[in-house]
Parts: sequence; C-alpha cells; structure tokens
Amino acid sequence: MATPKIRSANSASTSTLAPDLSKNITLKDGQMYEVSLVKSENLSSKAQDAIFRLFDDNMLALQRNSSFPYTEQSKREELFDPDARYVLIRRPSPSFSASKNDSNAPRITTSNGKAKGKGKGKDKEVQIDLTQEELMGFCGFRFDTEETLSSRDAEVVYCYEVQISLKSRGMGLGKTLLDVLKSIGKRRQLDKIMLTCLKNNESALAFYAKQGYTPDEIDPTRMNEEKSTDSDDMEEGSDTSDEEVDYRILSKSLK
Repeated sequence: MATPKIRSANSASTSTLAPDLSKNITLKDGQMYEVSLVKSENLSSKAQDAIFRLFDDNMLALQRNSSFPYTEQSKREELFDPDARYVLIRRPSPSFSASKNDSNAPRITTSNGKAKGKGKGKDKEVQIDLTQEELMGFCGFRFDTEETLSSRDAEVVYCYEVQISLKSRGMGLGKTLLDVLKSIGKRRQLDKIMLTCLKNNESALAFYAKQGYTPDEIDPTRMNEEKSTDSDDMEEGSDTSDEEVDYRILSKSLK
C-alpha cells in the first residue's frame, strides 16, 4: 500500500522531482545531449512508439523464453502505466539553446520548439514528441513500496527499464540515467532503488554491479543461498531449496 511519501512523489511535478532537468550534457565524444524527465501520460504516440521499439530491439530475444515474455500490447500497458515516468536522453532540439536564466525564454518547450509557458508560475506538463532516431536511451521507473524481511515495507524507486540504443552505447549514458534516478530518490528521501534483471542478461548484470547494485534481501537466489548455508546442520536428505528463478532482484541504498 502506498505510503504518504510515495503518494507525494507520485503527485509531484517533473520540475519538483528533478529541478535541474532538462539540461544538456557533454559526453566523451564532445557532442551535447539533452536529458529530461517526463510523465508517461505526456509522451506523444510517436514518443511511445520510439520507447517501445528501442525496448523491443534490445530485449525481445532475451525475454522470449524467460519468466517475462510479453506481447506488444502487454508491454505497452506496462511501459505507459499512468504512474510511470521516464528519464530520456536524446539529441537536443534547437529550442533548448535558450538560457534558463533568461526570464523571457520558454520554461518548457515541445520538441518542435513551441513554447508552452513563460516565466514563473505553476509548473506546466507538456506533451513530449520524439522519434526513434532522436532517442538515445531511457530509464523508466515508478515510486512504490516493496516488501522486506522486516515488518516495514521499503519506500523505493523501482527501475523498470534502462535501455540504450545500439549506436549510443559506450558513452556512459546508462550511468547518467541511474545517477538521475539516484538524485530523484534521494530528494524524495526514499530507501533504495530496486530493479529486476534476467540472469541471461550478463552484460546488464555486470553494469549494475559496477554501479553499486547488489542482490536485494528479497532476491530469491540470495535467499536460497543463505537458506542453504543456514541448513548445513539439518538432517541428511532434507530439501531446503526453492525452485530456481531466471532473474535477480537488485537494489542500491539511498541512505
């Protein structure tokens, strides 16, 4: 059940969650890219198509015979749940060259540069439009509670997807996405970031380990390993192992 802190996070505007976004960053190749935060409900149909196609290109073969098979309909329902939010990395639009310090510059713009609000005032959430060619990577997440081994549920940022396009890999974009997620979680004073990763996705597991993610206390494989260790002195022939799963549950503390 959602706690007051989770309900507050779910109702917060993107500018409240990440006041330093949108912004341009310069990567190793010297080019600049735009990082922004958007609610799923503010993604245009074209932007939703770009996100789904990038996910499908990266994950179809890995998930086809896994515990998480999907159809296009089922995956779109998950990706674009009303509570989902996205950190997007894209090639910057020309309109983003306006300075944030310019009080006459639009606060928020669409990808075609049409202003949707000026100066100070209530935050305006606008529709985001982008193509698959513009989209370099994304992180989809939600705010939620997760069970723990104690009586208190954890308040978490649950990372559903980190996807980088093939031609945009090796630039540090995955780390950039997770750093934004960490900043958002810390600002909301949540307990940790959590995610699920297939065991056959070895490159992703290695990446998450490098970023400081470890098997969560409720990760089934970790629990089985600890149970096996604890039962070394049990009677011979007793079976304490649970059915093996094909995924890991990882987490990183925000405390």
